[in-house]
Amino acid sequence: MIYCPSPNKIPGLLLAVLLLVTLDALAREDNLPRFELGISLAGLNLPHYRGSAGSSNYLLPLPYLKYRGERFQIDNGIEGILSISEDLILTISGNASAPVDEDSPERVGMEELKGSVEIGPSLDYRVYRAERSSLWLELPLRVAVTFESNPQVIGRVFHPRLAWDKPYLAKGDWKLHFAAGPMYASDEYHDYYYSVDPVDALPARPVFQAEGGYSGLRADFTFSRRFDGVWFGGFIRYDNLNGSVIENSSLVSENSVWTSGLALTWVLMTR
Repeated sequence: MIYCPSPNKIPGLLLAVLLLVTLDALAREDNLPRFELGISLAGLNLPHYRGSAGSSNYLLPLPYLKYRGERFQIDNGIEGILSISEDLILTISGNASAPVDEDSPERVGMEELKGSVEIGPSLDYRVYRAERSSLWLELPLRVAVTFESNPQVIGRVFHPRLAWDKPYLAKGDWKLHFAAGPMYASDEYHDYYYSVDPVDALPARPVFQAEGGYSGLRADFTFSRRFDGVWFGGFIRYDNLNGSVIENSSLVSENSVWTSGLALTWVLMTR
């Protein structure tokens, strides 16, 4: 099923699309314009949350905005860049998730999950530099906040990872980024998604109190290629919850979860 969400859910989903399709690659594209404006058509397949058997497909038009300054970029997500040295960078990066209705198969009758935004600093160290690519150690720590009229802090996420990065080197090149590593989250974060209170318990959904700790393995692969006035890109994400502190929650139906998206962009203005 492909659909557009109801108007009250579009802002959170738009942010999720913008941040997911343009994950946290660190390539510096010195040959590209400083400012670009255009329009994108993005399609995504999103699980209702990590571990859910339910998923939704979305097809949405989105604005396309890029700014590549020395200290601030709107490019691979929204990043404020502080270069401590050539190989050590402090950034501000983000992630997001879409809202989840009570029609999620595991959460029937439970309160819906609000869309959320994760934002925080990441310390990134270049471990190895090759002629056409680099290997980075990325250490993002993010605070998760619900996307609603009265936002609530729902916890913290730490996702240390190794990232292989190949930037654009010439016109027509593919830009590639692969990152993988363990995830850790606070008890508040896990509680929001995976705890089952007595009032919501059923024979097939026993009471469960989520704890903080290891949240599973995550791997991301992003790719993009630029043609004259047209940009094509996408991502594939894999989550594995085996051995995590949330694995035994009845709200986890799938220990292996895939997420993917594609976007086609028409660049209308450059400077």
